[in-house]
Amino acid sequence: MEVSAQDIIDSVDLTKSEALLPIYESIVNSIISLCKTNRENKRIDVFIERQRRENKALNLFDKEPDPILNVTIVDNGQGFTEENFTSFKAPFSKINKKYGCKGVGRFTILAMFKRIEVISIYEENDFWYRRRFSFDAEKEIYADVKDVLKDQQDAQTKVKLIECWNEELLSATTKNAEEIAKGIKEHCFIYYLSNTLPQINIIENTNDSLSESLSVENYFKIEAKDKEKSIKVRDEDFLLYILKSNKETNRKNNYVNFCANSRTVGSKKDLSKVDSLYNYPISENGESKFLDIYVVSSYLDAHVNNSRTGFKIPDSNDETNLFREDNTLISIEEILKRIAEEVAVIYESYAKETKKRSIEDVKKYIKTSAPQYTSFIYRQDILELIPPNVSDEKKEEHLHKIAYNEDKKIEERIDKFVQQKEVNEEQIVQIVQSIKGRTAYNSDRLAEYLFRRKAIINLFEKMLDAKENGKYELESMIHNLIFPMGLTNRQLTYQYHNLWLLDERFATFKFIASDKSITSFSQIKSSLEPDLLLINDEKNLINNTISYGSRDAGEVESMVIFEFKRPGDTAHQKRKNDFRWEFSDLVEGYFDQFLYGEEKDKKNYRKNIVKITTDTPKFGYVIMDEMPDKLIDFNEHKGWRRTPFGSYYKINGDLNLHIEAITFQNLLTNAKERHNSFFDHLFA
Repeated sequence: MEVSAQDIIDSVDLTKSEALLPIYESIVNSIISLCKTNRENKRIDVFIERQRRENKALNLFDKEPDPILNVTIVDNGQGFTEENFTSFKAPFSKINKKYGCKGVGRFTILAMFKRIEVISIYEENDFWYRRRFSFDAEKEIYADVKDVLKDQQDAQTKVKLIECWNEELLSATTKNAEEIAKGIKEHCFIYYLSNTLPQINIIENTNDSLSESLSVENYFKIEAKDKEKSIKVRDEDFLLYILKSNKETNRKNNYVNFCANSRTVGSKKDLSKVDSLYNYPISENGESKFLDIYVVSSYLDAHVNNSRTGFKIPDSNDETNLFREDNTLISIEEILKRIAEEVAVIYESYAKETKKRSIEDVKKYIKTSAPQYTSFIYRQDILELIPPNVSDEKKEEHLHKIAYNEDKKIEERIDKFVQQKEVNEEQIVQIVQSIKGRTAYNSDRLAEYLFRRKAIINLFEKMLDAKENGKYELESMIHNLIFPMGLTNRQLTYQYHNLWLLDERFATFKFIASDKSITSFSQIKSSLEPDLLLINDEKNLINNTISYGSRDAGEVESMVIFEFKRPGDTAHQKRKNDFRWEFSDLVEGYFDQFLYGEEKDKKNYRKNIVKITTDTPKFGYVIMDEMPDKLIDFNEHKGWRRTPFGSYYKINGDLNLHIEAITFQNLLTNAKERHNSFFDHLFA
């Protein structure tokens, strides 16, 4: 079955990043032609013609160049001899297979340009010839003329790629001469490394009468080959050409370039994606350098696709089964991992320095931001597991995973020990070490808890300051910091509130109702809403939609009510400068509702009685910003007494009721002093 040129062209699927690939492949054809000769001055000239915009100034480094129209590539290579022309006429010809040619390059060119025109002057069997022909998708090879020349000539083959037509990719051809030179360098770099690269120049007409030239060689010379290294991946051999470039630009990565048939194939790979050791440049004698690694292998040659845009092997090991059931294909990821390992050995001093810097960075992160992992600071084996040069978020992710696995292993060892019927001395020593490990993790969790408390105290202190406009935080802001309003402990567990700011005794209270009306959590009908109400035994609460327990009847063991007032205000002033009121006025009414309300004896839905009696321990706390002297004087004459901590209290023995009034500043000071010894130890 005959395959038409158009069918082959239609099978070529170029992306925008590959828009200049036809030009690069044409240049490679010229390089191969030159490799077949013994000439000393091997040369390739690349002439660029653009779709000109009127009155536009042109130069080789134009930041907004016009799209490419035509490209002419001139070389002094072997030319279109009879053998080479026969190869050109036959799709998938294997004449130049040893050079990596697949016989489809001209079809790749026609995926971008309308036609190819060739004029080749060459020597064959001691005669000189001029061959002319054109090639397009419709007529394929036509206007073929071969002339015998009388005199000796200078060998020259001129291949003209005419009229870039691919509208989808046309915008991707707006590359200036420098960008094209860099593309040629990357595509043809293996020829440079193997010392077979000819002189290549890019030439453009910058106006109607002048042209400018740019030598591609200068861009190759920027790269300095540092080392060559052979490695094995399974049973396949790979050769690495390792280059180091000075960090002179905004470049941020170390790259691997996969090659096949003396060309780079596909996009370069960022080595840091495989090992974060390569997130930064290599440090050498105080200078920063980046690596460019070119990989050559017969394995890659055998598995490159026909258009040389990628490989017929999986990108990652996870994809291997999609290709072969016997799982024999080596993936790109597998090769990259092996390269990363080998390069770390080659640049061992850099790897050690990077690892050392990384470990110190992780230690600093643990000390300042993640005290829950404090025990890891003394575990070199764990610190070395954290990849270097990763973000704090990634550090946290790795540390959390390691901590979980370590804790799980310790728990399994302890459980196994407990279940053993007989133990020996060695096992006892091992389990003691495991218990020490568990103790370390428990200490880390305590450190994390205290670290959180320190942040809450700092936030609380900030909230007490006046804003720039002279106003203070709303009462609700302070309230929500200590316990979210409108919630109970059924919706928020005790680990997530901050009642310890008020008193450590309340940090683990069983039932907490915050800014809930009394009737919302009991059958006592009242519209009063204490800012915070705590009851120390939820088993004794009546069952309802807000809270319930295994027991929903009986006598409540203790009851605590807090009332918060906005910073910057004097609490409960009915009239300005009227200080004739007691601190107890703010909370006593809530207790009265439970003790004397008309519905106090009402049963729950199970018809069981809920009792709060005069003997039930009851505590009321009033938290305010200001305590004017007149207000204090009035309350002292009503039986209120000052505590050593600056608060005022009053006890009603008949009701078993203790009420205390305290300022926000005293609350903050007391919270700080309770924690100072811990903070000094942890955060010194």
